[in-house]
Parts: sequence; structure tokens; C-alpha cells
Amino acid sequence: MSDNIIELKDATKAFSRIPAFKNVNFDLRKGEIHALLGENGAGKSTLTKVMAGVFKLTEGKLFFDGKEVSFATPAEALRAGIAMVFQE
Repeated sequence: MSDNIIELKDATKAFSRIPAFKNVNFDLRKGEIHALLGENGAGKSTLTKVMAGVFKLTEGKLFFDGKEVSFATPAEALRAGIAMVFQE
């Protein structure tokens, strides 16, 4: 089994056909500290909101603990063990 706790494969999130991010492949491994860096408007917040169930992917797949998932709500993601801490 993989050490990845979260994995995105060929992930795209678009709003009104305008991509916030496109074809992203990304994984978070258990036991590691991670940082997500990028310019303003690069899609960092949108990417984390997809993982936390705020948004659904337009295309691609999200895996949590080796299983493909699509969280319908943040509460569903929270029940799985994923939460987002907002800056404000």
C-alpha cells in the first residue's frame, strides 16, 4: 500500500469553463510536513478546498488513504479526517 494519504491525479477545477488549476498531479505522504506555494491566483486555495470538500473536481480523481473519493460537503471530508483551517 502507498504511503500517500491524499493524491490528486490529472485534476482540474474550472469555474464557468475557466480553469483555476488544470491537470494537477499531487500527493501528500503520511508523516511528512508539506507546503503549497504559488503566486496569487495560481489555484492553491481552490486545490485545498477540493481536498476539504468545499468544491468538487471538474475532471480527474481524488484519492484519500488509497480510495477514490468525491466529498459532497466539508462535513463529509471532516468525517473522513480532512479539515481546512482558514486564515481569517
